[in-house]
Formats: sequence, C-alpha cells, structure tokens
Amino acid sequence: MGNRVARTLAVAMAGLFAGHVIAYRILAPGPLQRSVVAGGASHAYLPFALAIGLMLALAAGAGTFRLGFGRATVQATAQRRPGLAGTLILPAVAQAASFIAIEVLERMLAGAPMGTLLGPLLPVGVALQLLVGAAGGLLLAGLDRAGEIAGRAVAARRRLPARDTEAQRWPPAIPAPGHRPRSALLIRGPPIRA
Repeated sequence: MGNRVARTLAVAMAGLFAGHVIAYRILAPGPLQRSVVAGGASHAYLPFALAIGLMLALAAGAGTFRLGFGRATVQATAQRRPGLAGTLILPAVAQAASFIAIEVLERMLAGAPMGTLLGPLLPVGVALQLLVGAAGGLLLAGLDRAGEIAGRAVAARRRLPARDTEAQRWPPAIPAPGHRPRSALLIRGPPIRA
C-alpha cells in the first residue's frame, strides 16, 4: 500500500467515526432514541476512536502537504497528483463499506438483531459516509495542491536570477577595433598642488 493510499485511509478513518456520530445524532437526537436505533449496541468506543482518527487525519494532512511541497521543489519527479478516483471515490467507498462493517460488528457483539439495520440507519449512514468521504478526499487534494504551490514559491526563491551581462575584466584582454593601447606615461593625472 502506497503512502498516498495510507493517508487517504487515515482520513477516511477519521471521517468514518465522525460520520458515525453525526448519523446517530441526525436519526436519534436523544440518548434513549440512540439506544433504540443502535439496537442495544454500545457506542462507548466512539470518543476514543474519533480522537485516534482525528490524530491520524492530522498526520495524513501534514504528510499530504509535504508530498505536494516535495513534488514542486524537486525538478525531475515521477510523482503526480491523484485523479478523481483517488481523490473522491476511494475515501468515500472505504468509509461507506467500513460503516456497514462496523454496524454489523456492533450488532453481532451486542447480540442485537440485524433487522434494526434495515431501518433508516443504513441508508442515511451510508449516504452521509459517502459525503464525508468525498469531503475528506477533497481536503487532502486541497492540502496537496497548497503544498505544491508553497513548494513552487520556495523553489522560485532558491533559484539564482540569471545575469543579463557577464562580468568584464578591465582592461579588456582583446582590444576593441580602433582601440589604441596607451602607456601609463601618456595618461594625464590630476594636477599637483604646490
């Protein structure tokens, strides 16, 4: 797995847990409603998982900025920006699939019936995960582009400006046409004061 995919999946993990919390807040604003919608599954792990996901997302964002910066400052590089599939589709699909897997796992561990998934939770949760995943991918693409712009600015400042004229030695080694060499005795100096 490449660095870019690892960064995308780290942001997808943060988006997964943030979207998980948001989906339950939309569908069930109160704690009693949330426990009914969750079907008895516990969400005690969510604050810790969300914190870990956000830390990974921050590290991924910094790495993505550094990747864009490095691409702009190195002359002959084979790296290029990811396309639409790598930017939007990969994190969105990864988050939606992970959301379904987590919901199934929560119900299996709690011994809750799987029928509660077929209510409004699954369609709303998957749609929300697709949106949050695409937003996370756009955020990474923006950080990559910002790093590239910053790298170009730094690279432009590092380059020495081209000189318009070359330094010339005096007196010239090759006399110009029509130029007569003069001896030092023929050159008049300043007047002597008495």
